Amino acid sequence: MSRIYDLLNTYKTKDGEIRVDGEDGGMGYIKHIKIYVITRKAPEDILDELGYSGEERKRMEQRLEELYTLQEIFPSDGIAGGGGEIIDPDADWIGTGIFQWPLPENGTITSYFGNRVNPVTGKPDFHTGTDIAMPEGTPILAAADGTVEIANGTDSWGDSYGYYVKLDHGNGFETLYAHCSSICVTAGQEVSQGEVIGYVGSTGNSTGNHLHFEVRKNGQRVDALDYFTQETS
Repeated sequence: MSRIYDLLNTYKTKDGEIRVDGEDGGMGYIKHIKIYVITRKAPEDILDELGYSGEERKRMEQRLEELYTLQEIFPSDGIAGGGGEIIDPDADWIGTGIFQWPLPENGTITSYFGNRVNPVTGKPDFHTGTDIAMPEGTPILAAADGTVEIANGTDSWGDSYGYYVKLDHGNGFETLYAHCSSICVTAGQEVSQGEVIGYVGSTGNSTGNHLHFEVRKNGQRVDALDYFTQETS
């Protein structure tokens, strides 16, 4: 199914600009932005591209229809972002504090923080983050302003995290973004909330393209979803 998830949504980018009003009546300015246009493929197009036929095609077609119906794959209308912020992310997960959602849209949460059956080993373990399935190459966004503590873009295993980025946000908060296909920041770099820091992949100990997102408070891993509330679009 991982190849099907990759084909459901694809991204293209183009340049754009918006006007930002000044504070307290001050002078505004034009901000140049990067626009991410998300295209969603129809089930029949995906099955054609993957070469499914006969009974296998019928089975996969039914599964795809279930995914759309249950909104395991969320609809996409396109978003704009760049220059350190996301202008209008289409995400139901809304930050309740300093954080915003680390992806341009919801994605599909495939593994929550806490006890679970490990998808690689098949044994019970404690999952230290939140796994969000998205297509390979989806931009990963800094959840808050911060400093890059770790930017591992050379060791594809990365202590099971694969290529990953760790940010220090101050006041005891840190976030980690793992299994990237590639990263685009360096250690010591200052980043802004919403800034692209890497791209979704499946490096390290992973069974498919997704973002493993961790929040740490005073050195302890905590449930990232405690800092978000889900709203209905």
